[in-house]
Amino acid sequence: MARFGRKRKSSGDGPPAEPPPEVSEADLAAASRLMDRWDASLGDSDAVWNCIESIARQGGFQGGEATLREIVDGRSVEDVTNRPWRWWAQACGLANATGNDILAGRIFLFAYLFLTQMVGKMRAVDMMETGLGQPTDNSYQEIAGYAVASLARLSPDVLIHDSGTGRVDVGNALRMAEKVAGTTAPGTGMGRSPCEPSS
Repeated sequence: MARFGRKRKSSGDGPPAEPPPEVSEADLAAASRLMDRWDASLGDSDAVWNCIESIARQGGFQGGEATLREIVDGRSVEDVTNRPWRWWAQACGLANATGNDILAGRIFLFAYLFLTQMVGKMRAVDMMETGLGQPTDNSYQEIAGYAVASLARLSPDVLIHDSGTGRVDVGNALRMAEKVAGTTAPGTGMGRSPCEPSS
């Protein structure tokens, strides 16, 4: 069974960086179901919050108390709080690597909508309870980079988000991802490779 993971650099200070999450092809089915659930939840506040927590738990969140305990025990705050986003970045990378391009694009759209429409409305306690807060720039740009590579392989008029709150086609999602990743799709301009991790 194929697995996907990327080594992370150690900061050189404090405990070593947490090992990268491993994501298998079987995990992508769960990721796809969660993206379906996310789309279906939009417009229903309770469903949205419950879905956000499920997305965080898929990425390794084990509850607020467990998060605090890890931090108190010396684990890097970033390692703990950004863990779900690292998992989802790896899932997006595996989706791209295995040709599951729609899923890679949907993972990016979730991250984009969460960051642009949800984070600003969340209190610290909301982030602690749901397990999901603002991703680091590295994780967000990594997701976007993989999405650029995947979305470039799809027809621009294919819908990858269709919910009661709106629709997004591949062409628009690709432009969003290019802006976040700081790159352009192959054949459309100059930029760093869409699969190259941000530094």
